[in-house]
Amino acid sequence: MAPKRVIVVVAHADDMEFLAGGTVAKMAEEGAEVSEVIVTNNERGSYDLSSEELVEMSRREAEEAASVLGLKSVAFLEYPDGMLADFKFNEVRGRIMEQIRRIRPDTLITWDPFAPYETHQDHRITAMATVEAAGFANLPLYHPEQVQTRDDLVTVGQTYHIAKHHIDPNHVEDITGHIDKKIQALLCHRTQMELTLEGIKRSIRATGSYLDVYRSIDPKRYETFIDWAVRKHDAQVGQKEGFEFGEAFRLTMGDDLSSLFDEPP
Repeated sequence: MAPKRVIVVVAHADDMEFLAGGTVAKMAEEGAEVSEVIVTNNERGSYDLSSEELVEMSRREAEEAASVLGLKSVAFLEYPDGMLADFKFNEVRGRIMEQIRRIRPDTLITWDPFAPYETHQDHRITAMATVEAAGFANLPLYHPEQVQTRDDLVTVGQTYHIAKHHIDPNHVEDITGHIDKKIQALLCHRTQMELTLEGIKRSIRATGSYLDVYRSIDPKRYETFIDWAVRKHDAQVGQKEGFEFGEAFRLTMGDDLSSLFDEPP
Protein backbone atom coordinates (compact mmCIF):
# COMPACT_ATOMS: atom_id res chain seq x y z
CA MET A 1 0.00 0.00 0.00
CA ALA A 2 1.68 3.21 -1.16
CA PRO A 3 1.18 5.91 1.49
CA LYS A 4 -0.66 9.04 0.40
CA ARG A 5 -1.20 10.77 3.74
CA VAL A 6 1.00 9.87 6.71
CA ILE A 7 0.93 10.82 10.39
CA VAL A 8 4.00 10.26 12.55
CA VAL A 9 3.29 10.30 16.30
CA VAL A 10 6.34 10.23 18.55
CA ALA A 11 7.19 11.10 22.13
CA HIS A 12 10.23 13.30 21.50
CA ALA A 13 11.53 15.58 18.80
CA ASP A 14 14.28 13.27 17.51
CA ASP A 15 12.51 9.89 17.82
CA MET A 16 11.34 9.78 14.22
CA GLU A 17 14.66 10.87 12.72
CA PHE A 18 16.61 8.13 14.52
CA LEU A 19 14.29 5.24 13.70
CA ALA A 20 12.29 6.25 10.61
CA GLY A 21 13.90 9.36 9.14
CA GLY A 22 14.94 7.69 5.91
CA THR A 23 11.53 6.10 5.41
CA VAL A 24 9.76 9.41 6.04
CA ALA A 25 12.07 11.22 3.59
CA LYS A 26 11.34 8.51 1.01
CA MET A 27 7.57 8.71 1.51
CA ALA A 28 7.62 12.50 1.19
CA GLU A 29 9.79 12.37 -1.93
CA GLU A 30 7.39 9.88 -3.50
CA GLY A 31 4.49 12.28 -3.03
CA ALA A 32 2.97 11.45 0.35
CA GLU A 33 1.84 14.25 2.66
CA VAL A 34 3.61 13.60 5.96
CA SER A 35 2.62 15.29 9.22
CA GLU A 36 4.33 14.81 12.58
CA VAL A 37 2.90 15.02 16.10
CA ILE A 38 5.41 15.35 18.97
CA VAL A 39 3.78 14.52 22.29
CA THR A 40 6.27 15.92 24.86
CA ASN A 41 8.27 19.15 25.01
CA ASN A 42 11.80 17.71 25.46
CA GLU A 43 12.34 19.94 28.50
CA ARG A 44 14.64 17.49 30.33
CA GLY A 45 16.98 16.42 27.54
CA SER A 46 20.10 18.45 28.34
CA TYR A 47 23.02 18.61 30.77
CA ASP A 48 23.67 22.29 30.03
CA LEU A 49 20.49 24.21 29.18
CA SER A 50 17.56 25.28 31.33
CA SER A 51 14.20 23.68 30.63
CA GLU A 52 12.89 26.94 29.19
CA GLU A 53 15.82 27.29 26.80
CA LEU A 54 15.60 23.64 25.81
CA VAL A 55 11.88 23.69 24.98
CA GLU A 56 12.32 26.66 22.66
CA MET A 57 15.44 25.30 20.96
CA SER A 58 14.02 21.80 20.58
CA ARG A 59 10.93 23.15 18.87
CA ARG A 60 13.02 25.12 16.36
CA GLU A 61 15.22 22.09 15.73
CA ALA A 62 12.18 19.88 15.06
CA GLU A 63 10.81 22.38 12.56
CA GLU A 64 14.20 22.60 10.84
CA ALA A 65 14.45 18.81 10.60
CA ALA A 66 10.88 18.63 9.26
CA SER A 67 11.84 21.05 6.50
CA VAL A 68 14.81 18.84 5.54
CA LEU A 69 12.61 15.74 5.34
CA GLY A 70 9.81 17.45 3.41
CA LEU A 71 7.10 17.24 6.08
CA LYS A 72 3.85 19.12 5.60
CA SER A 73 3.45 20.09 9.26
CA VAL A 74 4.61 19.52 12.84
CA ALA A 75 2.25 19.71 15.84
CA PHE A 76 3.46 19.93 19.45
CA LEU A 77 1.23 18.59 22.23
CA GLU A 78 3.72 19.93 24.82
CA TYR A 79 3.30 17.42 27.64
CA PRO A 80 6.20 17.62 30.13
CA ASP A 81 9.13 15.45 29.07
CA GLY A 82 9.53 12.27 31.10
CA MET A 83 6.26 12.82 32.98
CA LEU A 84 3.62 11.45 30.64
CA ALA A 85 2.46 8.96 33.28
CA ASP A 86 1.26 11.89 35.41
CA PHE A 87 -1.52 12.62 32.92
CA LYS A 88 -4.75 10.77 32.29
CA PHE A 89 -4.16 8.18 29.59
CA ASN A 90 -7.52 8.83 27.94
CA GLU A 91 -6.74 12.54 27.73
CA VAL A 92 -3.50 11.84 25.88
CA ARG A 93 -5.27 9.32 23.64
CA GLY A 94 -8.02 11.83 22.90
CA ARG A 95 -5.62 14.57 21.86
CA ILE A 96 -3.80 12.18 19.55
CA MET A 97 -7.13 11.00 18.14
CA GLU A 98 -8.02 14.60 17.40
CA GLN A 99 -4.83 14.94 15.35
CA ILE A 100 -5.57 11.70 13.50
CA ARG A 101 -9.08 12.85 12.65
CA ARG A 102 -7.75 16.24 11.54
CA ILE A 103 -5.01 14.82 9.28
CA ARG A 104 -7.00 11.78 8.05
CA PRO A 105 -3.98 9.54 7.38
CA ASP A 106 -3.97 6.24 5.56
CA THR A 107 -0.59 5.43 7.17
CA LEU A 108 0.64 5.77 10.76
CA ILE A 109 4.21 5.66 12.07
CA THR A 110 4.58 5.41 15.84
CA TRP A 111 6.27 3.58 18.72
CA ASP A 112 5.43 -0.11 19.15
CA PRO A 113 3.42 -0.66 22.36
CA PHE A 114 4.57 -4.28 22.51
CA ALA A 115 8.31 -3.75 22.03
CA PRO A 116 10.44 -5.43 24.72
CA TYR A 117 12.92 -3.70 27.01
CA GLU A 118 11.46 -0.22 26.52
CA THR A 119 12.54 1.73 29.60
CA HIS A 120 11.08 5.17 28.78
CA GLN A 121 7.56 5.86 29.96
CA ASP A 122 7.01 8.51 27.28
CA HIS A 123 7.67 5.94 24.55
CA ARG A 124 5.43 3.30 26.15
CA ILE A 125 2.50 5.64 26.78
CA THR A 126 2.74 7.37 23.40
CA ALA A 127 2.78 3.96 21.73
CA MET A 128 -0.34 2.58 23.37
CA ALA A 129 -2.24 5.88 23.30
CA THR A 130 -1.54 6.30 19.58
CA VAL A 131 -2.40 2.74 18.60
CA GLU A 132 -5.68 2.97 20.53
CA ALA A 133 -6.42 6.42 19.10
CA ALA A 134 -5.95 5.10 15.57
CA GLY A 135 -8.02 2.00 16.32
CA PHE A 136 -10.96 3.96 17.75
CA ALA A 137 -10.86 7.02 15.44
CA ASN A 138 -13.55 5.45 13.24
CA LEU A 139 -16.05 5.11 16.11
CA PRO A 140 -18.29 8.17 16.59
CA LEU A 141 -18.88 7.68 20.33
CA TYR A 142 -15.18 8.05 21.16
CA HIS A 143 -14.73 11.80 21.75
CA PRO A 144 -17.97 12.71 19.95
CA GLU A 145 -17.10 16.40 20.38
CA GLN A 146 -14.55 15.84 17.60
CA VAL A 147 -17.18 14.45 15.22
CA GLN A 148 -19.50 16.77 13.33
CA THR A 149 -20.39 14.29 10.56
CA ARG A 150 -19.51 10.70 9.73
CA ASP A 151 -16.92 12.09 7.32
CA ASP A 152 -14.85 13.07 10.38
CA LEU A 153 -14.29 9.40 11.21
CA VAL A 154 -10.98 7.85 10.12
CA THR A 155 -9.76 4.30 9.49
CA VAL A 156 -5.97 3.95 9.30
CA GLY A 157 -4.91 1.36 6.73
CA GLN A 158 -1.39 0.52 7.88
CA THR A 159 0.97 1.18 10.77
CA TYR A 160 4.77 1.19 10.78
CA HIS A 161 5.81 0.46 14.38
CA ILE A 162 9.23 1.69 15.48
CA ALA A 163 11.25 0.38 18.41
CA LYS A 164 14.72 0.42 19.92
CA HIS A 165 14.40 -3.35 20.32
CA HIS A 166 11.85 -4.92 17.97
CA ILE A 167 9.47 -7.77 18.58
CA ASP A 168 8.68 -9.63 15.35
CA PRO A 169 9.91 -7.03 12.83
CA ASN A 170 8.51 -7.97 9.43
CA HIS A 171 9.51 -5.14 7.14
CA VAL A 172 12.79 -3.47 6.22
CA GLU A 173 12.51 -0.29 4.17
CA ASP A 174 15.30 0.37 1.69
CA ILE A 175 16.59 3.86 2.55
CA THR A 176 19.81 3.67 0.56
CA GLY A 177 18.86 6.74 -1.46
CA HIS A 178 17.74 8.66 1.62
CA ILE A 179 20.41 7.98 4.25
CA ASP A 180 22.07 11.36 3.67
CA LYS A 181 18.82 13.26 4.17
CA LYS A 182 18.06 11.21 7.31
CA ILE A 183 21.41 12.14 8.83
CA GLN A 184 21.04 15.76 7.78
CA ALA A 185 17.67 15.93 9.56
CA LEU A 186 19.00 14.16 12.63
CA LEU A 187 21.88 16.62 12.92
CA CYS A 188 19.35 19.46 13.06
CA HIS A 189 18.55 18.27 16.60
CA ARG A 190 21.68 19.84 18.06
CA THR A 191 20.56 19.73 21.68
CA GLN A 192 19.60 16.07 21.46
CA MET A 193 22.75 15.01 19.61
CA GLU A 194 24.87 16.64 22.33
CA LEU A 195 22.75 14.82 24.93
CA THR A 196 23.21 11.52 23.10
CA LEU A 197 26.99 11.78 23.03
CA GLU A 198 27.21 12.99 26.61
CA GLY A 199 25.09 9.99 27.63
CA ILE A 200 27.40 7.64 25.73
CA LYS A 201 30.42 9.14 27.46
CA ARG A 202 28.84 8.74 30.88
CA SER A 203 27.93 5.11 30.15
CA ILE A 204 31.49 4.37 29.06
CA ARG A 205 32.87 5.94 32.20
CA ALA A 206 30.40 4.05 34.40
CA THR A 207 31.22 0.67 32.88
CA GLY A 208 34.95 1.21 32.43
CA SER A 209 34.76 -0.17 28.88
CA TYR A 210 35.87 1.39 25.58
CA LEU A 211 37.92 4.07 27.32
CA ASP A 212 39.81 4.78 24.10
CA VAL A 213 36.48 5.72 22.51
CA TYR A 214 35.63 7.84 25.57
CA ARG A 215 38.62 10.06 24.99
CA SER A 216 37.71 10.63 21.34
CA ILE A 217 34.09 11.73 21.91
CA ASP A 218 33.29 15.45 22.12
CA PRO A 219 29.54 16.09 22.56
CA LYS A 220 29.93 19.56 21.09
CA ARG A 221 31.34 18.04 17.90
CA TYR A 222 28.78 15.33 17.36
CA GLU A 223 28.47 15.34 13.57
CA THR A 224 31.13 12.78 12.68
CA PHE A 225 30.17 10.31 15.41
CA ILE A 226 26.43 10.48 14.67
CA ASP A 227 27.04 10.08 10.92
CA TRP A 228 29.24 7.02 11.54
CA ALA A 229 26.91 5.43 14.10
CA VAL A 230 23.73 5.85 12.03
CA ARG A 231 25.35 4.51 8.86
CA LYS A 232 26.77 1.52 10.74
CA HIS A 233 23.43 0.66 12.36
CA ASP A 234 21.33 1.13 9.22
CA ALA A 235 23.83 -0.85 7.15
CA GLN A 236 23.43 -3.78 9.53
CA VAL A 237 19.64 -3.54 9.22
CA GLY A 238 19.69 -3.19 5.44
CA GLN A 239 22.08 -6.06 4.81
CA LYS A 240 19.46 -8.52 6.06
CA GLU A 241 17.41 -7.73 2.96
CA GLY A 242 20.25 -6.99 0.54
CA PHE A 243 20.03 -3.20 0.90
CA GLU A 244 22.96 -0.91 1.57
CA PHE A 245 20.94 0.88 4.27
CA GLY A 246 17.58 0.02 5.82
CA GLU A 247 15.13 0.78 8.61
CA ALA A 248 13.19 -2.00 10.37
CA PHE A 249 9.53 -1.93 11.35
CA ARG A 250 6.73 -4.14 12.57
CA LEU A 251 4.25 -3.35 9.82
CA THR A 252 0.57 -4.07 10.36
CA MET A 253 -2.24 -3.66 7.84
CA GLY A 254 -5.38 -2.49 9.61
CA ASP A 255 -7.26 -5.40 11.14
CA ASP A 256 -5.70 -8.66 10.02
CA LEU A 257 -8.32 -10.10 7.66
CA SER A 258 -6.03 -12.54 5.90
CA SER A 259 -7.57 -15.63 7.48
CA LEU A 260 -11.04 -14.47 6.40
CA PHE A 261 -10.17 -13.49 2.83
CA ASP A 262 -7.49 -15.99 1.86
CA GLU A 263 -10.19 -17.38 -0.39
CA PRO A 264 -12.74 -15.08 -2.06
CA PRO A 265 -16.27 -15.24 -0.59
